[in-house]
Amino acid sequence: MGHNLKMLCVDDHPDLRKSLQEQFAAEDFDVDTAEDGLAALEKIKNTHYDIILLDIGMPRMDGMKVLKEMKKLNKYTNVIMLTATDDVPTAIECVKLGAKDYISKPYDPEELLHVVIKVLGA
Repeated sequence: MGHNLKMLCVDDHPDLRKSLQEQFAAEDFDVDTAEDGLAALEKIKNTHYDIILLDIGMPRMDGMKVLKEMKKLNKYTNVIMLTATDDVPTAIECVKLGAKDYISKPYDPEELLHVVIKVLGA
């Protein structure tokens, strides 16, 4: 499906990063990972990503701040927020900041794949 589209998976949980990387690599995505928002921003500054899966709650820099910084850098890309808290005001704020969608953890891998496909317009 991915046909070598570039994806960045940002989450502070190593097991989740690994499972996201394996899931989307199996779909032919070229997957990078980052353990927090600061590491993600460094990668975003230097690489174009077709889609970013971005956790909200992380140490050092959370996903909301990463979204704000991406806007300052004019790095517009498809972002899907991942969060452990199902919080409607946060979801609305993420969309206002430019996120294309918002998924609560734990999520169904098939559902996440469908959201990625929808966001990419594939």
